[in-house]
Amino acid sequence: MSDILTERRTKRRYAHELYPHAGEDETRPLAVEVPYLYARAIGLEIHGTGWSTVVPRSAGGDRVVQMIAARQIALLADAIHQGMVGDEAWKWADERAAEESGEWIGERSEVYGVPYDEIKPYPCGPERDPHEHLGPPDRRGFRVVTRIPGVESACLECTEPIETNNETS
Repeated sequence: MSDILTERRTKRRYAHELYPHAGEDETRPLAVEVPYLYARAIGLEIHGTGWSTVVPRSAGGDRVVQMIAARQIALLADAIHQGMVGDEAWKWADERAAEESGEWIGERSEVYGVPYDEIKPYPCGPERDPHEHLGPPDRRGFRVVTRIPGVESACLECTEPIETNNETS
């Protein structure tokens, strides 16, 4: 007998689900790799995770280091893809990577069509409670942020049903 159970998953996806890793020994063109690298940098974002409560503290710090490195690599690959070389590419990337909020990552990922708001940060610590909902952009592009009690994975607005077959005898 087959029962159909309805489970839920978050609507946002992890970076590798939207932008898969390269195959083993595969070197992809920058036109493919730059969006992947921006998605990875977004996925390693610490905002929206419990990184500051991770024990041991070194694990939270390691995540920050990974996020910074991912941002720098994405920006440097972007600079090279734009045709910059040497010190020009390094300076362009380094100036943008030094910006703490990651705003440049959002802006540059948009250029490549990477959907920033659809990428869920990789877990690092407990799931954030409360979580945030973003309102639609106004005419200037600003969005209202609303804090919602509970975790994203339990929010009906932030999740979608997935059907799984459960075989029982």
